[in-house]
Amino acid sequence: MDTEAHVSRLLAEAGVDEASESMRTRLVELVDERRALLQQAIESEDLLLLELGELEASQTDLLKTIKRFDELLDVNLLWVRSASRNELAELGALPEQIWRIISPSGWYGAASVLAHQATHSAVFILLGSALIAFLWGRKYLVRFVEETSNKLGKPITDRFAYTLQVLIVSLVAAAAWPLLAAVVGWQLQVSEAATEFSAAVGIALVLLAMQFYLLRAFRFICIPRGLAAAHFRWPEPSLQLLRRELDRLSWTYLPAAGVTAVIVALDPLNAGWAVGRIALVILVVSLAIALYRLFHPRSGVLAFMPSHGSERRLPFLHAIWYPLCISAPLAFGMLAVLGFIYTAATLIGRYVNSIWLIVILTLLAALAQRWVRVTRRRIAYQKAMERRQALRAAREQAAVQDGADDLSGLIEVDEPEVDLESLSDTSDDLIKTGVIVAGLIGVWIIWSDVIPALRILDNITLWRHIVTVDGEDRIDPVTLADLGLTLVFAVATFVLAKQLPAVLEMLLLRRADISAGGRYTIITLTTYAIVTFGLLLVFGTIGVQWSQLQWLVAALGVGIGFGLQEIVANFISGLIILFERPIRVGDIVTVGDTDGVVTRIQIRATTIRNWDRKELLVPNKEFVTGRLLNWSLSDKMTRVVVVAGVAYGSDVDRALSLMREAAQEHEYVLDDPAPILSFEGFGDNSLTLILRAYLSSIEYRIATITDLHKAINRKFAEAGIVIAFPQRDLHLDMKGPLQVQLQHAVDPGNSAMPKSER
Repeated sequence: MDTEAHVSRLLAEAGVDEASESMRTRLVELVDERRALLQQAIESEDLLLLELGELEASQTDLLKTIKRFDELLDVNLLWVRSASRNELAELGALPEQIWRIISPSGWYGAASVLAHQATHSAVFILLGSALIAFLWGRKYLVRFVEETSNKLGKPITDRFAYTLQVLIVSLVAAAAWPLLAAVVGWQLQVSEAATEFSAAVGIALVLLAMQFYLLRAFRFICIPRGLAAAHFRWPEPSLQLLRRELDRLSWTYLPAAGVTAVIVALDPLNAGWAVGRIALVILVVSLAIALYRLFHPRSGVLAFMPSHGSERRLPFLHAIWYPLCISAPLAFGMLAVLGFIYTAATLIGRYVNSIWLIVILTLLAALAQRWVRVTRRRIAYQKAMERRQALRAAREQAAVQDGADDLSGLIEVDEPEVDLESLSDTSDDLIKTGVIVAGLIGVWIIWSDVIPALRILDNITLWRHIVTVDGEDRIDPVTLADLGLTLVFAVATFVLAKQLPAVLEMLLLRRADISAGGRYTIITLTTYAIVTFGLLLVFGTIGVQWSQLQWLVAALGVGIGFGLQEIVANFISGLIILFERPIRVGDIVTVGDTDGVVTRIQIRATTIRNWDRKELLVPNKEFVTGRLLNWSLSDKMTRVVVVAGVAYGSDVDRALSLMREAAQEHEYVLDDPAPILSFEGFGDNSLTLILRAYLSSIEYRIATITDLHKAINRKFAEAGIVIAFPQRDLHLDMKGPLQVQLQHAVDPGNSAMPKSER
């Protein structure tokens, strides 16, 4: 910048025409000083920006380091021993540790803190008063639950709203003592006079309040004439077992958990000393015993369920889940004994939350089934009442026509009997699918913090396999984590293949343009796709590639040549049937000498149920390569043929007209195509008349034929038209004399007639 020019501009702006030499010199010095200060400020700013950039880079590195450290903790912290192993020498300190818990001075201090809060805390006084009123009104809530159970079971008085009301009342009635524990614990922590021991007791009470509430709520749900007994119709022996074990847990599990929480709060660095581990062991043992009794195959809650339910669930439960449910808490207790206190506490907490998740989902499923049952009962009742009203109207009309004055004996107004336990398979499958999906989501939420720790299983290599990537062979390990992921994929495939068809069925039912056969085809092909995709995931995870399966394909080819060709042919034919759809579920077909309805199309064979409810299994190849008569492939319309033989001399035109009237009066006979009548010919015994009528569905075939025969017979009788009998000519052999024998007529009522005169 030109200093002289800048000084001249400054003087001009100030209105100074001529400046002294000293003034100009001073201005030059000031301009130079300003230039130097600006340059220094720019340099300082550049330096600051540089330092900020370095600081940002350092902060980014720090965040990355923190993230890596968090990941390291997530993976390894669960497997690190947080305390030393229990030694026999530590047992000598048990009396002192126990005395610290049961010391009168500590509890006296806690009582003093509580008394102080009761006199100084307005919130505590208000909550205490509300709690007393709540406990006093609990008996009225119990009475409401019992009285509501008397309204159940009848379509007129039963409502699903009663179940929701009882559920809310049960949850409210069970909150009294848990709320007291939570309020006391909160006040022990926030009090100004709180001591170390009283604060520890307060922490324990707050932590246990929710567990206490869940135990009491489920216990109240299982009371006699309560929600589970009256609304869900759970067996009373199962409810007695549940009540007994819930009470035992309240006196064993909760105190052990409370002692553990108090000790850990008093001495978190030593993980609660040895007495804390003993209390933790008591906790897990009590939990394992309760699970053992509740889910025992012969004396547990499921053993008293209906036979079809227990037969379906108990073997699977006893073989897999039952041992796991019992051994898991015991394993957690062993971890605590070995010094993995943090690991045991983390796993026990999530295990207990998972159990409560199962309980909550079971209650939700029972609520859904109860809603379905009430809805179906009400619909059935409405239909029954509509039929009864129609019957009453018909009887009244008939009585009026007959001139009867007294109708009291013709009308019945009793409440119709309705099956209370009938639930559709689709509803059950849909409820089961919803419970499974909600359970998987809940389990993921509960155990998501623990899942990263399973990455340590990547360090355990089971075997190695060769993988080709971009034309290069690479050796990849198959770890224990891969094997666990394979198990997850297999279970997910099985669950989806079993439960997804129910969801698809419900979704497709809303589409009126999709027939039952179309829905079955979509569901079956979807199931095949799920199984195929699941198998690909399973094999891909454990390193099985197509090149390694070539020997299996070759062996399969040899097997086909030695006798498996029929199985493969039936499988391929089954796929052709599903895509080409020459038959569909619900079609009426004739195979050989068997007429029936197609009920299932499976991989190997198709099931046809005949009119005697017998099921015929037909290999799929028969439908592709053989002859098949499908009564409802493209059109459900069918034709019935009624043959009538009238006597010679009858009025044929009148007879044909009466047959036409019988067809036109029937509700199932179509007007388009119209019935066709024909005079077929002169028979040996009668004049042959034939009625050909069309029906909209084959379902009406037998009933319509019967109705038409009855109507034609009645109309012919009223018109005097005789249905001819078979005529026979009697020829006598006249080559010789005929022998004639006379006998007296026997009087059946005259038993005293001599035998010789009879």
